[in-house]
Amino acid sequence: MTPRILFLADINSPHTQKWANSLSDDGFKIGIFSFNTSQINWFANNKNIICLHQASKNNNGGLLSKLKYLLVFPKLLYFVFKFKPNVIHSHYASSYGLLGALTFFKPFIVSAWGSDVMEFPKKSKLQKFILKFVLYRANKICVTSLVLEKEISRYTTKSVYVIPFGINLNVFFAFKEVKNNTDFTFGCVKYLEKIYNIDKVILAFNLLVKKYPFANLKLKIVGNGTEKENLEKLIENCNLTNYVTMLGEVPHLQVPYQLNTLDVLVNVSEIESFGVSVAEAMACKIPVIVSNIEGFKYLIPNQSLGLITTSTQVESIFEAMETYYLNNELRNLTANNAYQHVRQKFNWFLNLNQMEKLYLEYTL
Repeated sequence: MTPRILFLADINSPHTQKWANSLSDDGFKIGIFSFNTSQINWFANNKNIICLHQASKNNNGGLLSKLKYLLVFPKLLYFVFKFKPNVIHSHYASSYGLLGALTFFKPFIVSAWGSDVMEFPKKSKLQKFILKFVLYRANKICVTSLVLEKEISRYTTKSVYVIPFGINLNVFFAFKEVKNNTDFTFGCVKYLEKIYNIDKVILAFNLLVKKYPFANLKLKIVGNGTEKENLEKLIENCNLTNYVTMLGEVPHLQVPYQLNTLDVLVNVSEIESFGVSVAEAMACKIPVIVSNIEGFKYLIPNQSLGLITTSTQVESIFEAMETYYLNNELRNLTANNAYQHVRQKFNWFLNLNQMEKLYLEYTL
């Protein structure tokens, strides 16, 4: 019998797509119920993946937008009846988790990805209650990192499975002759939101350009978000137009190429649950700079794997960027160490096997 897994998940998320594609390759039948309309028909030629529902999401960022999701609940019940899943798996513990919990379907698995645990329940007593209810209904709970495992223990006493967003080393690897050898390029691959401190990276890069005016320094920013216009103005005000390239959002399949054009990746977030783009850079043997926050400690526990800033202040970021710029040997050493770390602990196929074992408990 072919195991049938119903995903309640964002159809545009590269994580959803990676889980669905890999599971379908291993013989699972995947149904996807999403609040969003697919931007590209990535599942069209895969007979083991079916999109059961997709609709535009009116996301105002508040609790009201979460509760509007309940309007599609009757459709979900219909598709549960039609698809006949062995397992319902909500990828995100707040909105999709609430819908899954309300079906009272068993077995029900919930995966927490980050802000659904680190931010959502702290905004109101109602949101805290919602998360606790979802976790209470779940038969199994998965998280992507140790920091999320610790955080979710505030809301449940159940056992938690730590299954990272592993990296497919067949996709993310060091390309040959991609970098422009005349330039030294720093990069950010992140949503353009305040908590990710892209503005501080730009200001730190500006200090570096001023200190080394004759160096061929470049900064590449990959991503989109609400801070785009502010960042463009900052780049202009710092006279960095000729130094900084903003590529916007790129398809996930193009991310490995973009990472390989960098000499150093910089991610100095205020909040992180794991740091997927950092792990992807490590797999490509790109040295990384990260902020000294709990979420990165699972991925980069010490300085042998990457530079860890003392703070998220501009001066601290600048010091780390300068250190890497001046020390080619250090870049090579940390990049090689980081690659081995990802290969051993965050290999996608190892993490995929962990998830499949959970499913097979209910489908064999």
